Amino acid sequence: MKSTLRTIGTYACAMALATTFAACTKTVAPITDPPNASAEKTPFPGGASITPRDLTATYELPHEPPPYDPSLSRQEFARFAWRQFIYLNSPARPNPGDKGPAGAPPVIRAEIDRSRNFASSGDPNFYQSGTGGNTLGRNHLIWETFAHRSELFPVKSPPTGALQYLYPQYALANISVGKELARFNNLDETTQIGQNQIFFPRNDSKPSPNPYDDHMILFEAKVNHVEYNYIRNTLGKTYPSTTELPRHIEFPPNKGNSDLPAGASSDEESIEVKAAWREMSDGLIKSGRYHTAEALYYVNKSTEGAPSGSKIVPRVGTFGLVGLHILRKTKNYPAFIYTTFEHVDNLQKSGNPKDSTGLYVVTLYDTMNYNPSIKDPQAFVNAGNGQLQTFTLPTEGTVDLDHGYPIIPGSFNLPSGFAGPIKVGPSHAMTPAVQAVNDEVMKVMNSMPEFNNSVWKYYRLAGIQILPVDEDSPTVPVNNPGGLSPLTEDFYLANSVIESSQPGIQLFKGAVSDPGMRGAGKYQLLNERSMANIQQVRGLPLTANKVVMGGCMGCHGNAQYPRANGETGTGPTIFNFLTTQDTLSGKGFEVEVRPTSIAEVRKRTQVYMK
Repeated sequence: MKSTLRTIGTYACAMALATTFAACTKTVAPITDPPNASAEKTPFPGGASITPRDLTATYELPHEPPPYDPSLSRQEFARFAWRQFIYLNSPARPNPGDKGPAGAPPVIRAEIDRSRNFASSGDPNFYQSGTGGNTLGRNHLIWETFAHRSELFPVKSPPTGALQYLYPQYALANISVGKELARFNNLDETTQIGQNQIFFPRNDSKPSPNPYDDHMILFEAKVNHVEYNYIRNTLGKTYPSTTELPRHIEFPPNKGNSDLPAGASSDEESIEVKAAWREMSDGLIKSGRYHTAEALYYVNKSTEGAPSGSKIVPRVGTFGLVGLHILRKTKNYPAFIYTTFEHVDNLQKSGNPKDSTGLYVVTLYDTMNYNPSIKDPQAFVNAGNGQLQTFTLPTEGTVDLDHGYPIIPGSFNLPSGFAGPIKVGPSHAMTPAVQAVNDEVMKVMNSMPEFNNSVWKYYRLAGIQILPVDEDSPTVPVNNPGGLSPLTEDFYLANSVIESSQPGIQLFKGAVSDPGMRGAGKYQLLNERSMANIQQVRGLPLTANKVVMGGCMGCHGNAQYPRANGETGTGPTIFNFLTTQDTLSGKGFEVEVRPTSIAEVRKRTQVYMK
């Protein structure tokens, strides 16, 4: 992928660039705090500098940011993101044994342990040291105890019971997991939203001829007790009905929504988590650089020596956390606040920039086109320094080197209709403001003996999105004629292990049609980069309610319920891929099986971009 830096000035300059990129050379400083900002600044406690107390106190979830205004700096939002990470990665409260019904888990789910803190959970043996006496274990991070997507929408039955005292129960469309194997981390997804599979090479940095011999990254999606209770209360006795589906699903906070059933309104905040875990070698487990935990995953077990006789078998293994999305809906930010963190070793071994891990993806399609067609596809990234960095995207056609994909040379055995392997590169959303706050947090950690051996020293914030906004682009008027909008600094927010391929999800904006969906061919990915994906969001100003957004927020903007004829969402319910007509009518989710050969690659389920 080629990239260049461009400086964008006034509206006229932007329009000139629509026809000739060489027409404008004026440098414009980024928008900064207004004059006398210190006297006018909105109070933002969560945006204050990170201190040792933040890392060791019994922490509370930081209060939501105040309503956005330009005096709030990007560094403040980055510190807020870190405070969320600190809270959610603190230990969950152990159950003393007298809380909840018989058979309750050994922790109180979604509740913080006030006798321990973020430093405690940074112990490389945090999970393992709490496994005595119970297969589930007593040492878990707060977010790990959230409701798994299959607990939110069990197959053929409504969610039941108080989440705080509910033992993990996984009722999926193609398997149910017994209590003896249940773990809080249930890695039932093997793809990046049905588009790619992603691997670390097992030997050195070169992919194996059979990718399924390498270390695969697996995924899970979870929601907090607020979303869980909302679904349980909203569906009521209608679930799992196909004729009495809710008119709208709008997660809290949703006060004042007259479309909701009685008692469903709430000022509490919804939180969603998407986690990426890598299969671990013994050496990586012993390195002390990863938060590790036992997790469920699924394989095919052949009963007759052939794939046709295979069955799905749940397994338990030790995995390392490599990526974490945190989505939080608040009153001031009804389109959710998106933050994402990743491990420093995702692309470089032990953080050494000269030693690549060889991380790669295999696409579940072999052709890619744009709708409408784009002759010179590009993405324009606000670098946070007054400049736009221009990235040339892969061109239409076959997914290969000639069309702009960094294909790794060699002979590889891939399933029909798949392509690759493709080398994974870093996300382009990292900005100077985010990097500065990462450095600030690491400086505090390195000054504290409690973090000498902490796994948390190896995780970094990748970026944060707070409000939808159109891309700063030379082909359209920039958001502010006097410079670049600070809201677009994270426009292409992505995580190298959760959004890896370009242009499918790493430099994503608008919408995509997955293979076989909405006019796309059987093995074709169709990019629709001009489609407005933020529409009719209750609480947003009208100017932000028909936006072609990018990154995580833009992708989730496509997840609307109800949908019009299965196509474009009509709102106002958006940002949750879990809520569909299928899940609301009791069809539940299917586990995706971790294959070992191309013969075992199951037919992918397209649940995200229907």
